[in-house]
Amino acid sequence: MTPRTSRLVTLATAAIVFTAIAAVRPLHAEPPTSPCTLLTPQQIKTALSASPNTPALIGKPGTPSDGTVDCTWPDAKGETRIYLSLKEPGITYNSFRNSMQATGRLVPVSGLAADAFYISSSGNSAALYVLKGKHLLLVTVDGVGFTKAQNEAAERTLATDALPKL
Repeated sequence: MTPRTSRLVTLATAAIVFTAIAAVRPLHAEPPTSPCTLLTPQQIKTALSASPNTPALIGKPGTPSDGTVDCTWPDAKGETRIYLSLKEPGITYNSFRNSMQATGRLVPVSGLAADAFYISSSGNSAALYVLKGKHLLLVTVDGVGFTKAQNEAAERTLATDALPKL
């Protein structure tokens, strides 16, 4: 093989390898750039039982940290009414789930995704965790005057709305 042929073979091989690497998808799932895009203003208003003339709540993306991206929907007074975050479950997911189950605060939710559960807290709040594929979705709702059951129902509705977009 001549030096020129050797260089051409090397360049051709490098081009093929580079093309193959560029075409490979990452092994981990990437969450959407903004969870704010997972829900529409109408879905937010419906979940909060807002009247038709209530101005739309605008989602505010948070600063990504530790592989988590999030969005909040505050009301006119600045109070967060809906919080949504996405992350890869990672190796800590099972230990978190098990520790919450041991406290008795974990309430399983069936029919939503591979794994879903509420973490109850005092008062009218709860947090809905939903595992779908390589995504862990967290939804919390704090509706004005809502009972815990109403907040949980709104969380489930919003999760149902968001899951097809993951």
